[in-house]
Amino acid sequence: MTCDRACLSDVVDQYLAAVAARDPSRVLAAPGLRYTENCQELGLGSGLWATATGLGPYRLDVADPEAGQVGVFATVEEMGNLAVLALRLAVRDRRVAEAEALVARLGNPIFSPESLFRPRPELTRAVPEGARCPREELIAIANLYFDGIERNDGGIIPVTDECLRLENGVQTTLNPERQSPVARMRVAEAISTGIYAYIPRIRDRRYPVVDEDRGLVLGIVFFEHPGNLKTVEVAGVGTVDLAPFTQKPTSAMIAEVFKVEDRRITQIEAVLEFLPYGIRPGW
Repeated sequence: MTCDRACLSDVVDQYLAAVAARDPSRVLAAPGLRYTENCQELGLGSGLWATATGLGPYRLDVADPEAGQVGVFATVEEMGNLAVLALRLAVRDRRVAEAEALVARLGNPIFSPESLFRPRPELTRAVPEGARCPREELIAIANLYFDGIERNDGGIIPVTDECLRLENGVQTTLNPERQSPVARMRVAEAISTGIYAYIPRIRDRRYPVVDEDRGLVLGIVFFEHPGNLKTVEVAGVGTVDLAPFTQKPTSAMIAEVFKVEDRRITQIEAVLEFLPYGIRPGW
């Protein structure tokens, strides 16, 4: 039985309410439901299910009725603290068959969940018919973003100069309040400086949720941080000391939503958490 956009939204409502209540029995689960949290397979009732104390104000849905999948970015209350949740649900016959959660928690060096109140309107509005791209092209455009980071070449990324990027609620481009000069730059400009040389590989790329009507693509990837650089040479800036979190081996699991209109990325939003180096996705 097909689950349309409204149906997928209802499934998310039910699932998040169950998490907030710490009551897995409230989830309409398909037989054999698998749940992973930060790449670890858990039973419903463990992890965030045992620590959630409520829902925060933020929620962005990316619905893909064709694939029977929905992605969600939301804030949740966890033991008195705000956390940022990226959730992917696969729905079969209106039941949850897969639940993949990425939870960014207090202690993450890129973290401002209190900044997330409501989705930017650009992310939630439909793209005009003439400016839409088919599924395969939306995925290809999103993939070029990660190619650009690997190659330190923002020029290959079809992205607007006005594109904003938020990571765990932190605006990391075009942000005049950030000390880093790179954070004040445009997306493509910043990537071309070489600031991301500490990320030599972006692996296990998946694009499980595509919302063609709204021009949204949800990618789930892993940034490899070998931790073997203390400085990088940044074009136009000079030698830059890297942040301490980059100077140890980690793999950052990243769920990233791209808004694409007229074949260009216009908005980016990401949830990310730093996990043990080389961790496998679990899917």
